[in-house]
Amino acid sequence: MATAGYSTAGFRDRGVEEALDEIAAAGFSAIELLCDAPHVEVPFEGRELDEFRSGLDRRGLRVTTVHGPMTYNVLGAPDEGWRKEKVVVLGKALRFSGELGAAGMVIHPIPNPKFVPEPKDPTLPGRMEAATRRSLDELVPVAAEAGVCMLLENLPYECHYPLLSTRELRTLVDEYPADQVGLVVDTGHAWTSGIDPKDEILAAGPRLRGMHLQDVDLKEPNDNHWLPTHGGLQWDAIRGALKEVGYAGMWTFEVIVPRHGETQSELAAGTRAVATSWGLD
Repeated sequence: MATAGYSTAGFRDRGVEEALDEIAAAGFSAIELLCDAPHVEVPFEGRELDEFRSGLDRRGLRVTTVHGPMTYNVLGAPDEGWRKEKVVVLGKALRFSGELGAAGMVIHPIPNPKFVPEPKDPTLPGRMEAATRRSLDELVPVAAEAGVCMLLENLPYECHYPLLSTRELRTLVDEYPADQVGLVVDTGHAWTSGIDPKDEILAAGPRLRGMHLQDVDLKEPNDNHWLPTHGGLQWDAIRGALKEVGYAGMWTFEVIVPRHGETQSELAAGTRAVATSWGLD
């Protein structure tokens, strides 16, 4: 039976310990840990790491995936100094993910245009794609040593940048070992970009190693991060596509924003109810 996980990003209004309490109280046994503020902005080491793992055990939780640091922390930074700096950051996060026993770490391949100087520069696509490959070349050995698969995520940016869709990313990851480089499909990112999530899942095929399940508005999607069934996505078709590709990874819910005035705790409980109705552990 497939297992449901809940992202700590659903509790960005509080610290990581309180987020873990809430997720456990909602009935989840698996989490995706946000390796970024306000949760784990700096990877734990030594005694702090041991205490964190003990806290997970005490709550009956396990970390199945880690969401790597975001904003400027991407593979395809177009400036070489920026890229080199963030490879170091992502490498530390990969090692931390391995210490927690996570199978995968989500990474954004390229930056949001709002973080890029001269975001409409026509040379950016080529520079970003080349930088992404250089970063992967450097990080694959780190991922192998850590026992963690890097999960490249489809992104919903409106720009001329490469590597936004799963179809583009699939071509890239096929160049790398499957144990070290895979894909994660975010259902809301897909529909916000005008792509049916089931088509992204089918494009990922056997390289699909993670899911971010969230709902968005049908007609005016805006990466809403609503509870599945609160938006317009066709969840029977999405689940059918996952079955078609033989997906065996975690069903991670990245539910953050209330549609009907719910508290964050109510969103987690509602998500657990949806997961149970789908037959997920």
